[in-house]
This record gives sequence, structure tokens and C-alpha cells, in this order.
Amino acid sequence: MTIARIQLSFSGHFAELSRDDLTETGMVLSTGPSPDQMAEQSHVEVEDPSWLLHDYTHRMSSVLRAVAPRLWGERPASVLHLGAGALTLPRWIQAQWSGSADIAQTVVDIEPELVDFVLEHLPMPVTPENVVADAAEALAPGGALAGRSFDVIIVDLFNSAEAPASLVSSEFFDQVLAALNPQGLMLMNLGDDAGMAFARELTSTLLTAVGEPENCLLTGPDAVLSALEEGNLAFAAVPGEGFTDFEGQLIWAAGPHPGEVLTGAELTDWAS
Repeated sequence: MTIARIQLSFSGHFAELSRDDLTETGMVLSTGPSPDQMAEQSHVEVEDPSWLLHDYTHRMSSVLRAVAPRLWGERPASVLHLGAGALTLPRWIQAQWSGSADIAQTVVDIEPELVDFVLEHLPMPVTPENVVADAAEALAPGGALAGRSFDVIIVDLFNSAEAPASLVSSEFFDQVLAALNPQGLMLMNLGDDAGMAFARELTSTLLTAVGEPENCLLTGPDAVLSALEEGNLAFAAVPGEGFTDFEGQLIWAAGPHPGEVLTGAELTDWAS
């Protein structure tokens, strides 16, 4: 059942919030060129934002939990979300860590109305800073985020090979990595069709940007990593230090299963 709908001024597309049939308090954000051509973009469990429906969000949260004690002592102090959606991961971060009001969260989305629309109907205890901008332009010299740095940067901007060239370029990822604090973590959602040609090429670009394959990992369902099915993968990088063996084991154990975690030479081989 549709709760609310709005037309977005940048793209001209529609965004709507509707009740989810899968859970008792789930809400779904969908977007599309017309009300009868909508695709699900985000899921929020209203009564328990720590519960994540989509596989890739679960895997991203597992990476955050695994590395937080070593990198930041307990929790990150600042998180940048490139791509807002229904603010699923900002909500998860607030639910995950006590004292999360101290975590400065910033969301960037190119649609001027989207974040306010979502928060009007699905408010948060602490409202993130909302930056309306193209993600690449925001990080470029003179952009809205120029000169700022973050403990975590989460890139969730697109879900297919139709991504704008400016958001899959080596220059963009150089800017993302430059905005990380020395003990920083980058997380990215990669979506692709079966075959994974786009995801492999993008992972290769990311590996080049980071420079050390041992400082990167890729996690996802077995069927997606083996290119048998379409789906989403989560890429992570700690450019300064990489991941310990124990952290890799924690990320794998958190699932969902069947799934795998690739790093180092295995990841390089997968990308090529």
C-alpha cells in the first residue's frame, strides 16, 4: 500500500514510500519514471532499524562491525553516505552504537526533495546533514565537501552498468579515498547482471585506486560471485592498513550464507 509519493525535480522521476508485505513494520522506497514503472530502492524496518533485509546492506554492516574496534576503538566518529535512498544504513548506524548521536553523519543526494520526503514520513532520532549535490562534484575541488574528511565513506549511487561515467571513473575513486581519514574505511555497493562484467571492471578500477589488493575485500552470495546470477556485492577497502585475518573471518561468518569473502590475489583474479 502506497503511503506517499513525490515527483523529484532533478530527474523528473517519482519516489514513493509503501508498506512492505514481507515484514510487519517494513517500509519500501521505490523510484521510477512513472507511478506504474517503479523499482524498489531501499527497505527500512521501522520498529527495528538494526534489522537489514537486503543482502548487501547486511554485508556492509558486517564489515563495519568487524573493523570498528581496531580502527576507531568503538565506533566511527564521522560517516559520509554518497546516495541517500531511505537512509537505511544511517538508521542502522544510529541503532547499532550507543551514543550514536556523537557520530556525525552526512548524506549526499542529487535529488533536492528526496531526503526531506523520506524524513517527513520516516523520521530519525538524529537527522543527518543533508547535502544536495552530484557526488563527484561534491568531492571535487571547490565542491560542497572539499577539504572535509570522514572515518567511513559509503558509496551507494547506482545498481547497474548504466551508472554515469563520472561515478565509476578512477578520478572519482581517487577523490573518495582522499576524503578518508588515515584510519578510514570505504564501502561500496556493486550491482550487476549475471556475468558480472561491469562489476569486475569496476572492481579492477577500485583495486587500482587503492593500490594494494590486500587492503581490499569483496563479499557477496556465491551465486553472484560466480557470475551465475544477477545481484549485489559489497566492496570494502581500508587503504592504510587493510583487514586482519580475524576480521575477514568475522565478515565471512556473519553471512548471509552461502557467501564468500575475497581479498588479495583471489580478488585480483576475480576482477580480471
